[in-house]
Amino acid sequence: MSRYKLIINPLAGLGKAERLLPDVLTALGARGIVPDVVRTERRWHAAELAHQAIVEGYDTILSMGGDGTTNEVVNGMMTRRDHQPVGTLGIIPAGSGNDFRIAIDWPDDIAGVAERIARGNRRLIDVGRINQRYFVNVAGVGFDTIVTVEATKIRQIAPGLLRGLPLYMMAIFKTLLLNYQAPMTTIEYDGQVMRQPTLMASVANGRRYGGGFLVAPEAKADDGLFDLLVAGYVNRPGILQLLPHFMKGTHVGKKPIYMTRARHVVLEAPDPVVAQIDGEIYDDGSRRIEFELLPQSLWIIA
Repeated sequence: MSRYKLIINPLAGLGKAERLLPDVLTALGARGIVPDVVRTERRWHAAELAHQAIVEGYDTILSMGGDGTTNEVVNGMMTRRDHQPVGTLGIIPAGSGNDFRIAIDWPDDIAGVAERIARGNRRLIDVGRINQRYFVNVAGVGFDTIVTVEATKIRQIAPGLLRGLPLYMMAIFKTLLLNYQAPMTTIEYDGQVMRQPTLMASVANGRRYGGGFLVAPEAKADDGLFDLLVAGYVNRPGILQLLPHFMKGTHVGKKPIYMTRARHVVLEAPDPVVAQIDGEIYDDGSRRIEFELLPQSLWIIA
């Protein structure tokens, strides 16, 4: 019989996760699933709990929260990889953006989620890695990273004011006013090299991020390739013109957007590079960041 560990971030979605938990447990129980529930208490706690659950022999790890919670759970699971797929991961979306669910065509209603979990169908997906940090949706550097930093600041200053897409839109306008830049970068991907002023570079395993931006509308989480987006220099009015296209996924083919697919991406810049990984900030002080795809590395409930 399968053993389920449900890891919940009670603060996700401004407390939405904790409020939904009784209904989630009822829906799962009606389908014969009674998970062991643990709550996160601090940053990176979900990774510790997921790692321990794998060590203790739990078959399925359910991540209840937002994309940041899922990222931590995946990192905890991948520490036991040993060159073999680990898992299985199931998600219960309860955050503000929940973008990863789009990558795996996952429902956002409790009944639909419970039914998928109960069916237990599985598939393997790819996982991205930066150094020893893993991601399953989208990682990137440049403009989107600065937006993520500004969104974090807004949440800290005014918790509960905004979340999801409205939060990121406010952060975008703040970034345009204060932190607009396109440094000269060198990007190498599968043996190809490009050097140019770069507004942003996104390495995508999933299609959407930021609560509603279809950065890589054709990305597939199990095709063995990243979708790489590189945006060259764009002035402020140009960025504002591109925003609606990013929301609809119609930016592909528009200048100065370049898109390709690759398994290995290296980005170098004149100053230390800060990245965002599944909406979380990653900063190791390096001027060089390497993105590596690990194909077919994680079982998920499909």
